[in-house]
Amino acid sequence: MYSSDNLLDLKLQFDSQGYVHLPGLLDSALVERVREAFFAARDRHAATTEQSLRTGARFIDLPSILDADPVFVDLVDLPALFPLLRMTVGEDLALNETIARLFYPGPTFTSPFHSDVVNMLGVNHAHTPNFLVKLHIFFEDLLPEQGCLAFIPGSQHFPPAYVNPHRPTLASSSAVARVVPRAGDAVLFNTHVLHMAEDNRTDQVRTSLIYTYGHFWMKAKPSGAPSDLTRFAASPQRQQLFGVDLPGVSHFARRLDWLTPPTAVQRLQNTGERIAHRLLPFKKMPPRA
Repeated sequence: MYSSDNLLDLKLQFDSQGYVHLPGLLDSALVERVREAFFAARDRHAATTEQSLRTGARFIDLPSILDADPVFVDLVDLPALFPLLRMTVGEDLALNETIARLFYPGPTFTSPFHSDVVNMLGVNHAHTPNFLVKLHIFFEDLLPEQGCLAFIPGSQHFPPAYVNPHRPTLASSSAVARVVPRAGDAVLFNTHVLHMAEDNRTDQVRTSLIYTYGHFWMKAKPSGAPSDLTRFAASPQRQQLFGVDLPGVSHFARRLDWLTPPTAVQRLQNTGERIAHRLLPFKKMPPRA
């Protein structure tokens, strides 16, 4: 678990840089569980994978990964990560999409430095850092040339077209930051920060899990929830994460901090704050110059 100071530092980096590297988020035992489950899922879909590769696919996404093994569900709300997710997205946090990806050797499949949401209408992304975030989880060590993630830190605040992603020297610019993860690391980023997966110049497949988080009221993709939701009837937290509606509760009123009734101490504190707010005079603001 991260301490309060660590969380504040991570949130500051996320807000200012647009991404944060989380070394050792998964312990060695969990890394092994994830690795075994991932490769078991890969082997079950080997025939489809081979067919896609023969047609020139640069990457393969394994289907329905949340149904493949319980460990992939457990990654959704890791205790070490969950407070940071609540801080970066908000209390109406929900899972939007999951991807289990194999990136094969060769040129990248992504656009040059890009925003995932630049064409989304109705949102001022430069002022909405918590709109949609992605978490990349790695369970194998990557080599520096193995299709690692690269970012232009702070670019989520730039105006459109401020950066030319096709500039030939951009990849070698000191403005670009790369993350070379070890097994157990994760990277959390604002989907509006300019980023890309670099070319995989090795002879090894790059494996990763991608969990995208947004708000409960957003339309989630089918991969954003397991097929059997009845097994989470006793977990209000996972019901919210997987988009399960509650009778009489608006899409805009689903909040993690409302799932657990306040303790007696919290109720007393809230009452005291309301009384103080009503009785104490407001400070008069000085006139503007």
